Amino acid sequence: MLIQEVLTDVPAPEVIQRAREFFTLRLTPYGAFDEDSSDHHIKLATEAGDLTIGTGTQDGRTLVRGSTSRLHHELSQFLSTLAPPEEVRQNHPGAGSSGAG
Repeated sequence: MLIQEVLTDVPAPEVIQRAREFFTLRLTPYGAFDEDSSDHHIKLATEAGDLTIGTGTQDGRTLVRGSTSRLHHELSQFLSTLAPPEEVRQNHPGAGSSGAG
């Protein structure tokens, strides 16, 4: 599981709405379906796997964190629409972090 995050000035509900539009309308051939969502998170399902995006606050800005097992490039593309690409960070959790080992 790869985790990517970015700090943005976009409010959390707008981040979630943008994610919904980005992944359900633009992501072809892997059209996404909204499985679960609120003003602060969204879980999407695609043929290529699941994608989860959550928001929080850090230093008065919106922290957006996304995780996916296969849609790394697509997640990076979305996060770069929220802030300059050099601010998008990724994290490779160690063994056991995903519950897989």
